[in-house]
Amino acid sequence: MKRLLPIVLGLASTTFISLSVAGGAHAAADEKLAAALPEAVRAAGKLNVTISLAYPPMEYSDAGSTDLKGFDIDLAKAVAERLGLTAEFQNVEFPQLIPQVVTGRSDMIMTAFSDKVERQTQLDFIDYFKTGNVFYSTADQQGEIKVETDLCGKTVAVATGTSWVTWAENVGKTNCAADKPITVIQIPTQAEHIMQIRQGRAQASVIGLEGLLDLMKQEPGKFYQIGKVDEINYYGIAFAKANGPLRDAVLAALEALKADGTYAQILDRHGLKDAAVEEFKVNGTTK
Repeated sequence: MKRLLPIVLGLASTTFISLSVAGGAHAAADEKLAAALPEAVRAAGKLNVTISLAYPPMEYSDAGSTDLKGFDIDLAKAVAERLGLTAEFQNVEFPQLIPQVVTGRSDMIMTAFSDKVERQTQLDFIDYFKTGNVFYSTADQQGEIKVETDLCGKTVAVATGTSWVTWAENVGKTNCAADKPITVIQIPTQAEHIMQIRQGRAQASVIGLEGLLDLMKQEPGKFYQIGKVDEINYYGIAFAKANGPLRDAVLAALEALKADGTYAQILDRHGLKDAAVEEFKVNGTTK
């Protein structure tokens, strides 16, 4: 099903989305874990999770539907259930993720959000998913662009405000002559990146490996990987620094889900078992 292109065009301001999840996990509440929650969260009975649509297979909606799907959605729902809470999701543009949490409008970020040292000055992370960066393009570019050096002198569309911007720029500085740099343009969504490539305004884009695998699965033969997977890193669930008790409660819930196999089941459901972490680390990234 060609669901990627129309997913999120026009999503701008914060959107509050009631939980409606297809194929969600079912994790029974653990009273001991629930007792460790901050009183305000336990009394509210809900876990406010900020996401940024759309990034299949992590978080997305099919065209014409408000049902949320994806690995992050299913895992957040399972964490909330284990803590005796209901997950509620707030959708914002990517640059608004940190402000949403540090100002207290949301409890945590869980949306393919990389744990980076510079982000640790404002946030605490629980690393829960292993990924890496990769260039990709539409199949019609495959004859001309095969490896990273073939991108020299070309334009690459990258998600606004993400760590991929710096990565793509650094690849260009390392591999390209000064007069043939990789030109990086920042555009909000994956759907728009693909549109830019198809209209000839860009020749490639950047995505996490899991996103490319899903894209190629949904539209076989239409996309391909350029070069190798680089800069292995970790997505983290992010919390305001002052929200340590909630961070610790979520960490305990994740460890319980890993111990009983729920974490592995959710990964496998989305074809992502190779992205599992051996342990959930707090602020595990050091670069």
